[in-house]
Amino acid sequence: MKKIIAFISALLMLPQPVRTHAESEIFSETVGNTTFYYTVSGQNAVITDCSSYESEIIIPSSLGGYIVSSIGEKAFFGKIMMTSVIMPEGITYIGNNAFSGCLMLESVKIPETVTYLGNGCFTSCSELESVVLNNSISSIPDNCFNACTSLKNINIPDSVAVIGTEAFFGCSDISGIFIPPSVKIIGENALGMHYDIRGNGIETINNFSIRGLPETTAESYAESNNIELSFLLGDVNSDGFVDAVDAAFVLVEYADLSTGQQGTFDTYQKFAGDYDGNEMVDAVDASMILMEYARLQTLEIN
Repeated sequence: MKKIIAFISALLMLPQPVRTHAESEIFSETVGNTTFYYTVSGQNAVITDCSSYESEIIIPSSLGGYIVSSIGEKAFFGKIMMTSVIMPEGITYIGNNAFSGCLMLESVKIPETVTYLGNGCFTSCSELESVVLNNSISSIPDNCFNACTSLKNINIPDSVAVIGTEAFFGCSDISGIFIPPSVKIIGENALGMHYDIRGNGIETINNFSIRGLPETTAESYAESNNIELSFLLGDVNSDGFVDAVDAAFVLVEYADLSTGQQGTFDTYQKFAGDYDGNEMVDAVDASMILMEYARLQTLEIN
C-alpha cells in the first residue's frame, strides 16, 4: 500500500498537461502568482503563454524540471499589467511578437544567452523606456521596437550586423542613436522615422540624428533619408566637446579593464574613446584626447 501511495504521489508531482495539440502537449506550472504554459522539446521548455496580474513577472529558469530555453510566439502578448519582466540566463530564443502590446512594460534586459529576437517582439510597448541588448545578438529584426514611443536611449552592440525594416519606427523620443560599423544592413524606415501627425505619410522625426562613422552603412542610411550624421572622435560624454573630462572617462574605463573589472562604456563610448583606432581604450587614448583638447584651446586663444 505504501508503494502505491508513493507512486501516485510521484505522478501528481509531474507537470500536468493542460490541453493537447496534434504537434505537442502543453503543460502548466504556477510560480508565485503567475501561471506559465509551456511545451517540452528534448530537455528544454518553451513558454507559450502566461496568466498573471503581477506588475513584475519573473520568468523561472526551469519549469517541470525542464530548462526554459525559449519564449514562444506571442507568449506574453498584451499583458497590460506587466511593468517589468526578468528573464533568466539560459534563454536563447525570443519568438515573434513575444511581448508585443505590453502597454505598461517599462524596462527590459535581454540575457546574454539570447541569440535570436523574433519580428515585432516588443512592438507597441508604448511605455518602454529602457532596453539593454546583449552582445550575442546579430540582428535587430523587423518591427522589433516599432511604436515604442517612450524609448529614449538604445545601445546597439557591435555584434549587430542587421537592423530590420521599421525596427525602431515611431520611436519619437529617441533623439539620436549610434550605429556601429558592424551594421551592414539597415532596413527601410528602420531609424528616425514616424507617421506625420497631419496624416501626410511618413516623415523624419524632428531633431533626430544618427551618430556613426564615415563610409559606413550608418552614413548611407542617413544620407538617403536626409538625417543628420554626426560623430566627434574623443567626445566620450557626448557633450559636443573634446576636453579633459573625456580623457578622465577614458582613464577610469582603462583602470577598470586593466584590473579585470567589467567596463561600463557603451558601444558609442568605445568608439569615441578609441582615439588611436587600435580597438582598445587605454591611457594612450586619454593622452591623445588631452593633446587634442590642448590644440583646440590654442586655436580658441588665437
